[in-house]
Amino acid sequence: MEHLFVKTDHDRTVDIRLGETVRIALAENATTGYRWAIDRYDEKFINLLATEPHYSNDTVGSGGEIHFIFQGKTSGTGEIFLKQWRSWEGDSSVIARFHIRLHVLP
Repeated sequence: MEHLFVKTDHDRTVDIRLGETVRIALAENATTGYRWAIDRYDEKFINLLATEPHYSNDTVGSGGEIHFIFQGKTSGTGEIFLKQWRSWEGDSSVIARFHIRLHVLP
């Protein structure tokens, strides 16, 4: 089973079963330089499976979404922290954050 989360799910706590996947879909416009990135996540409980950009077309300036896909790895509670920033400008450029807490159940 896959669980889908979006920006309005920020700061939620959810239960998932071991082996289930979590897809976090966040809007971004890469041409502005502000991109979503993984700040950190609890690798003991959660595996990162993929980061997938989804842009509707190749037109300059067009927006789209980035999807982060994680999987429950071990029973316990883990957290995922994402940030939207310009990586070359460092943490002072962060304009948005996303956080979710996962209770991975056996």
